[in-house]
Amino acid sequence: MTDIIIYTMPETLLHKQGKLKDDDDYSETGDYYWELSRLPKDINEGEKIYFATKGFIRGYFIIKEVSDYEGIIFNCSSWKDITPIPCTHFQGFKYANKVKELLKTLGEKQ
Repeated sequence: MTDIIIYTMPETLLHKQGKLKDDDDYSETGDYYWELSRLPKDINEGEKIYFATKGFIRGYFIIKEVSDYEGIIFNCSSWKDITPIPCTHFQGFKYANKVKELLKTLGEKQ
């Protein structure tokens, strides 16, 4: 599996969760996307896109579709909160299997 992590601003995460109904880009269907300059290798629908903000990985969405045009598409209803995991700020994306803090925390819960 090819789960990834995105670091973003708190307002952006709220937007992607569909919680900002007065937002110009509010999605009536609940589908949102994350555009990347390059798509992660071997990423597919059903995998996870984790989001981090303010120093912690907060949760994830299940990927609905991967598109060369729009990037990674997910529905806000697939959001799953997790126990916050410390994470330093970064740009772009990281492969989740390379983030030791995430693996350790998830491994303890399985």
